[in-house]
Amino acid sequence: MSAPRRGRNRMREWSPSEWRREWTAARGPMALFVHTPLCGTCKAARRMLEVAAAMLPDLPMAEANLNVMPDLAQAFRIESVPCLLIKRADGSVAKFYRFGSVQDVLDRLEAANRTGRIKPI
Repeated sequence: MSAPRRGRNRMREWSPSEWRREWTAARGPMALFVHTPLCGTCKAARRMLEVAAAMLPDLPMAEANLNVMPDLAQAFRIESVPCLLIKRADGSVAKFYRFGSVQDVLDRLEAANRTGRIKPI
């Protein structure tokens, strides 16, 4: 049996019953990837986030299937998927729909992780 890989940030899927508690308890900065299972663009965005997450192992990240969490869509006024919600250190939220490149995603996440603020792109 091999030891767990170090430096690998895996996104944990939130369940419909736990997302509010998890979001409220999470101290910023943290990222939440909102998706639907059959969305092709979501699959591409997930791959970008997985690369970025591997480079930022200390940034808490989670994911949520919007199909089973309509209240999450209402709470954050999510207009489409994929969507990246970043909770800042002060508790405010930045919302992104554009996943242009791994570097774009990484820049946003690094800025949030470093300062608690989000770099606009």
